Amino acid sequence: MKKLLLLFLAGIAAAAGFAVAMLSPVDTKQARPVFFNVSPGESLHKVSADLHQLGLIRNPKLFVAMGKVRGVASDLKAGPYRARTDEWAWTILDRMVHGDVRDTTVTIREGLWITEVSEVLGPFVAGGADSLLSVAQSGDLAASRGLDSLEGYLFPSTYRIVPGIEPRLVLEQMVDTFEEIWEKDLQARAEALGRTKEEVVTLASIVEAEAQVGSERPRIAAVYLNRLAKGMKLQADPTVLYGLGERKTRTLYADLESSSPYNTYRFEGLPPGPIGNPGLASLKAALWPDPDCEDLFFVARGDGSHLFGKTFKDHKENRRRVRREREARP
Repeated sequence: MKKLLLLFLAGIAAAAGFAVAMLSPVDTKQARPVFFNVSPGESLHKVSADLHQLGLIRNPKLFVAMGKVRGVASDLKAGPYRARTDEWAWTILDRMVHGDVRDTTVTIREGLWITEVSEVLGPFVAGGADSLLSVAQSGDLAASRGLDSLEGYLFPSTYRIVPGIEPRLVLEQMVDTFEEIWEKDLQARAEALGRTKEEVVTLASIVEAEAQVGSERPRIAAVYLNRLAKGMKLQADPTVLYGLGERKTRTLYADLESSSPYNTYRFEGLPPGPIGNPGLASLKAALWPDPDCEDLFFVARGDGSHLFGKTFKDHKENRRRVRREREARP
C-alpha cells in the first residue's frame, strides 16, 4: 500500500513537473518582444495556436487546459498585445484576461490611400511606414482574404495599437473591421442588387473622394450609377489623380491624357479597383443611392458642395455659375 502511494505521489509530481516545464518561458537567454492581436470573440484554442506559432508558449493544449481550469477560457479581451519570450504562460494568459494591452489610439480618416495609411501608422509599427507599405503591397495578406489588393479594405476608424507592433497585425485588424461591418450592414444589400464587394467598395471610394458634404453622398453615388447605366464614362477626377499618384486640388487637361487604367475619362466603367479606403457612410451611399436622382453631372463649388445637372446644358450653366462665384470671392 505504501509503495502504491509513493508511486501515486511520484506520478503526480512528474505530471506537475511536466506541466510546469510546458508552461515555463520559451526563451530566457535571448528574450524578445512579440506582438499579437486577439480578435473579438476569438476562442482560446485559436489564440493558443497563434501563441505557439509565434514562439510564446510551448504547449497550446496545456495552455487551453490552464484557461479552462482557471475558468477564464471565455474571458479573453480583444485587442493588440505585447508579450515576451521570457514570460511564463500564465502571465501571458493573465494579460489577455485583464485586457492589459499597453496601447495607444490612432485614427485613420476616411478616403486615405494605402500609401497615406502607411504614413499615419508608420510611427507606431515595427520598421516604420516603409515596412507597413511593403507588407500591405506584397499581396500575401490580400490573397489570404480573397482580395486583389488591400486598397479599399483598410477600414477608417480609431484603432488601439501597441507601439512597435508588427505591420501585418495592424493590417489584419483593419481588414477584420471592414469584414465585420460588411457582413453585418452591407453584404445582404449587395447580394440583393447583384453587385460584388469590389464593385461596391470601388464606387464607394470614388464617392468618398468626391463628397465634402456628407448629405450629398447618396446623390453623388446615384450620378455615377446613372452614368454607368447609360454607358457613359464616369469622368471622375479623383480616379485620374489616384492613377497618377498625386494629391492636388485641380485636375489639369494634361492629366486627362494619362494612360493609367484608373483614368475614367479614357476608359469606360469602374476603375480596376478602389481608389482609397471609404468609410461606412460612403459604402452605404454606394448601396443606397438617392432613388430620385436623375442627374448625370455635378460640379464642385468653393464651399465643398456641388451643383447637379440632368443634362450637359445644365452642366455648362453650373460650371459658369461656379466660375462667377469664384471670381466674386475676394
